[in-house]
Amino acid sequence: MIARMRTTAADWAERVKAWRESGQTAPAFAEGKGFSDSLLRWWSTELVRRSRKEPRVRSVRVVRQAAAIASLTVSIGAARIEVRAGFDGDLLRGVVDALGGAR
Repeated sequence: MIARMRTTAADWAERVKAWRESGQTAPAFAEGKGFSDSLLRWWSTELVRRSRKEPRVRSVRVVRQAAAIASLTVSIGAARIEVRAGFDGDLLRGVVDALGGAR
């Protein structure tokens, strides 16, 4: 059994360079070298694609956050409720309902 060595991208880069410098068509250059002209052309395109710099960020999602509020005063009738950051929303709803604000 004959062991086949793996051909690297660097090997293909050398082949493509030699082909381009030869001025031959892909079929003429590939003839008798153990690879097809279509594979030679594919590697030519692939090497160009690989040489392009990929942008570091393809897309960015920007989320604008509301400014932090240290406290908020809610007035319902004569009642005043101070609400601070991290308050319990369910508790506040219950208090507002009890004061008649949900009518």
